[in-house]
Amino acid sequence: MVDVMALGMIVSVVSFLGFVVENIWLAAIKGYMDNRGMRFPFLIGYGVAVLTIYMIFGTPGKLWFFGKAIQVQNRIIKLFIYLAEVMLCVCIGEILLGTFVEKTCHFHWWDYSELPLHITRYTSIPTSIIYSILITVFMEIFFSPLYRFFRKLNSTVLCVVTVLSLTLMISDFICNACRMYRRQGIVRIWKISIGKQNVLSKNESTGTVKHCQKKQERQRMFVKKA
Repeated sequence: MVDVMALGMIVSVVSFLGFVVENIWLAAIKGYMDNRGMRFPFLIGYGVAVLTIYMIFGTPGKLWFFGKAIQVQNRIIKLFIYLAEVMLCVCIGEILLGTFVEKTCHFHWWDYSELPLHITRYTSIPTSIIYSILITVFMEIFFSPLYRFFRKLNSTVLCVVTVLSLTLMISDFICNACRMYRRQGIVRIWKISIGKQNVLSKNESTGTVKHCQKKQERQRMFVKKA
């Protein structure tokens, strides 16, 4: 029987890992880290994505399609099948989310246009491969042990912690999504420059003249690129 609370805790863990991975990527590529549009260090999209992949495809060791087992004996073939499935989901998910934000909030949340083998501005073969490998490794090595660990916890404690963490993440996501829609831009609360000066702390919801100028510049850039 599926333990909903244990799966909920895995969503929380993966959401935190998503926040960490994105900031590592930013630090390596662009030389800074930031709040990724959220107030708390969780990106619930990653947790929901992993949960969805699990519900549809299972894990590399136990492949299924919506609960119906896929009979493949060779472990390497299983991993490649799973990797291909995850990569397809990553590409579709990034395109759908990026396009939705572009149409509703009128800015580009991320842009892979400068990367080789990009498919639209919102996904690319290299980034999809990297994310798919990370997800496949997590599902192969860590998913089942984490699931068993959470199931062994006291049911009351597990329920309370899961409900609180999911409530925190969902409310944070909704709050910041609404702010992003109203502002027509990303909500950056803090930013840390790596290897340059020190911590740059700024709440972009202050409505200062400087912020308004930057917002107008972003809108003009968006119009030119679009």
